[in-house]
Amino acid sequence: MKTLHLSIIIATGIGAIAAFGAIALLSPHIFSFNSQPTTDDGSQLALAVSINSTQIKTGQSMGMDMSLANTSPNTLVVNPQHNWPLRKWSLGPCVFHLPFGMALMQGDYTLDNMSQGERLSLYPSGRYICKTIGIVDFVFEPSSTKATIETYNSTNYPVNMQYHIAFNGYYQGKQFQPLTDGMYTVIGDDQWGHISVNHFTVRNTS
Repeated sequence: MKTLHLSIIIATGIGAIAAFGAIALLSPHIFSFNSQPTTDDGSQLALAVSINSTQIKTGQSMGMDMSLANTSPNTLVVNPQHNWPLRKWSLGPCVFHLPFGMALMQGDYTLDNMSQGERLSLYPSGRYICKTIGIVDFVFEPSSTKATIETYNSTNYPVNMQYHIAFNGYYQGKQFQPLTDGMYTVIGDDQWGHISVNHFTVRNTS
């Protein structure tokens, strides 16, 4: 049986993890910034989304990279928002701390009809024990994807706002299904309303 491959880039020195619970094991860390922090509504953040190909063969994996960067030369403090263009993320069952997400759909969808698409789950259904935190804000370093998550219990977590995922299929319940021939839509979005739509095609070469 084919297996789903997920790889996550969270922060330098943390390594690849599949759930936020691992971050909670970190000791509190406080960043010192040289520039005067400014508060923003997310307009100075840039969401970048890319896929490694627009066409793959049956059985091959599709790779996707996402990042969220501060485009300002100053330290940027951004409060959490709930302005998700598409609330159908599939980063992982316990990846709640990253303020962006993605959705995989079978078919050709655009900004106009993406809400009609059905998200394909990249992890099996089941009960997951996840650790959540109360996020106060995200403090981005100048011109960087590096940020600090500040929480209500005054614990800070350094995070690199980058994420890589690779998949060669999806799950229906607990059953893995490989990608079949046809067009697929991959959507990436964030809490502040930024969105990116990409498409790729799967071809059977046999």
